[in-house]
Amino acid sequence: MKRELFINQLLAAWMVVFCLPLLVGCSRSPSPKETLKESPPPAKALWTCSMCPQIRQDHPGECPMCGMDLVPLRSVTSSSAVLPKEVQETVIHLDAVQSASGNIRISPVEEKMVRRKVELFGEFSYVADKQIDFTWYYGGRIQKILLDYNTTEIKEGTPLMEVYSEEAVEDQRDCLKMLMELRWHITDEQKIFKLQYGTNAEQVSLMGMSYEHKNMNARLNAMKDRLSLIGMTAGDFEALELRGKIRDSFTITAPSKGTLLGALPHAGERFTMDTVLFRLVPLNEVWFVADVFEQDLSLLKLGQEITIRCRAYQNQPFKGKLVFIGREVDSQKRTVKVRFLVPNPDGLLLPKLSASGSLEVGNQKPQLAMPASALIDTGSRQLVYVETSPGTYAMRVVKVGPEGEVGEVGGDGSTPWVPVIKGLTAGEKVVTSGSFLIDAEAQLSGLPGSSSDPAPIKP
Repeated sequence: MKRELFINQLLAAWMVVFCLPLLVGCSRSPSPKETLKESPPPAKALWTCSMCPQIRQDHPGECPMCGMDLVPLRSVTSSSAVLPKEVQETVIHLDAVQSASGNIRISPVEEKMVRRKVELFGEFSYVADKQIDFTWYYGGRIQKILLDYNTTEIKEGTPLMEVYSEEAVEDQRDCLKMLMELRWHITDEQKIFKLQYGTNAEQVSLMGMSYEHKNMNARLNAMKDRLSLIGMTAGDFEALELRGKIRDSFTITAPSKGTLLGALPHAGERFTMDTVLFRLVPLNEVWFVADVFEQDLSLLKLGQEITIRCRAYQNQPFKGKLVFIGREVDSQKRTVKVRFLVPNPDGLLLPKLSASGSLEVGNQKPQLAMPASALIDTGSRQLVYVETSPGTYAMRVVKVGPEGEVGEVGGDGSTPWVPVIKGLTAGEKVVTSGSFLIDAEAQLSGLPGSSSDPAPIKP
């Protein structure tokens, strides 16, 4: 028994001596080199530029390209791992320090009256269909100007000039000659009828007037009508017929009230029937003629009101109404001519005076909108970043309308806004400042951003 006990103790000791090193070798701790290989090194703080996201440094400072202060580049995660595949969003997590250094600002999406304005540049012009290019019924010579050359505004019937016309004198002579011939013809005609019809001759002569008699009457009346147009009165015709007095001087008067455009002719100047002696136009209303680019043509409707300002009267706006849209596009400027009728009771607006106008167009009802600064337009799609929780921002593909203003168009408090058609709901908060920094960090981290493939728009 003692022998067997000794053998067992000897075997146990042998196993301890020879097997313990093996057990220790199998459970030894890894070497420092192996530890470095298996455990990743601690991450270093990186700094980048919000305008030049390709810049990365391990210390703060200024961007070597644009000179802006570098901001810390922190961890960014994507929600594509936790969200369903049909919802592709980029979610960015920023801490308070990074949000402050990136100047992150947000604004809610809400119902606003977004007014869009179209800026127009042009000049004033007189209303062409009211312009009078005055020509006389005869040729002649200017004898005297009856109006001061400094006068611009005249009333209807104002004497303007005295003229002499050889043609008018010749017509009066022909008229006098025809009167005498007609009188002789009538006398001879009455004698013939009296011999044939006796006491009924007077009645027969009225019914049986000869063709020559009728023709001479018609020519005489035509001459009298033409001479009446230049100012011949009934007394002048009576003096011509009874005393043979011929009128050789005539006064030209203003045919209507208005403004004289250009200069009057000089005394002694000759003119013909085709010569424009003066131009007269009323300026109580004027046209504002402007060019509209073809991309804005669909926004125009007759009757739209415009606010016009000119450098001559900078503190006085003028109102006008759209009355004409041209039907021809300028092939060089790609514009269309439009005209606005502008009341001008004080006569301040003169032809060729330059001006600019603001035309309100688009929907005049409140609609879902956001500040225009929140939009990132890549050309193929439009993006915004929405704050889902403090410090967390999700990229959203949206569809917006044309940019407009909230408040009075052209006023000091006007703000650029865009109406939201798809992609956002009322109350969501969009990033209005710092969105490009968020987008740059997303792209640097390999997440979908503005340069990635387009994603579907949420309804």
